[in-house]
Amino acid sequence: MTDAAAAASRDDELGRTLTVGGVLLIASAVLAFVAPQMMSMAPVLRTVVFWGAVVAFSCALVVYAFGLGRGGSIVARKPLGLGAMVGLAAWPLIERIMTLFLQVTSDTTQFFIAWGWISIAVQLAAAIVIVVQIARAGVITGQLRWAPLWGLIAVAAPQIIAQLLVVATGTEISRDENDVVWIFFGLGQLTDFAAPVILGILSIVHAQRRVPRAAEPVQVYPPEA
Repeated sequence: MTDAAAAASRDDELGRTLTVGGVLLIASAVLAFVAPQMMSMAPVLRTVVFWGAVVAFSCALVVYAFGLGRGGSIVARKPLGLGAMVGLAAWPLIERIMTLFLQVTSDTTQFFIAWGWISIAVQLAAAIVIVVQIARAGVITGQLRWAPLWGLIAVAAPQIIAQLLVVATGTEISRDENDVVWIFFGLGQLTDFAAPVILGILSIVHAQRRVPRAAEPVQVYPPEA
């Protein structure tokens, strides 16, 4: 295979990866947004939609990590990036397995409070590693390689600020007395939806730009007039 053919193959693999990953990201955001609106519907349906959002997001991470072909991995299949993306994708399943073996009771309340903070720290650390590895891998070039970092900041910042305000003002908060806290909670919910949708759209658009164009035919015989 010539260098040009190899480059075209990598572009094709990356294009497929970005398209499928982008669609999965958008689907995860839409399903996660719809799930809380289905409180009046059957619990089974709500569960299906909720886990559909989780599975779509996890599948997006796996697709981006390994790529649809070696050239499609946005972290160039480097161990640190792969480990962080697979770990973050598997984390919801790990949490679910834990709750199956350890029920929430009055005796385990403190454990689950501590576990909640540990879970946030683990996911945030994995996300930071991922965005850094994407930027450093060089597979996604230009300013777009920083898009996941800005997405992470947009999602994490309002939630961190809201939690700090809750700690500063006490756990007993009311909507009337802590409008600022609720503003940040609301902003966090908005960015939870908007960030993956925007990243998914950017992924799909970038994939379309990388699709190799067919070369125009060159007339050899008879010679052009």
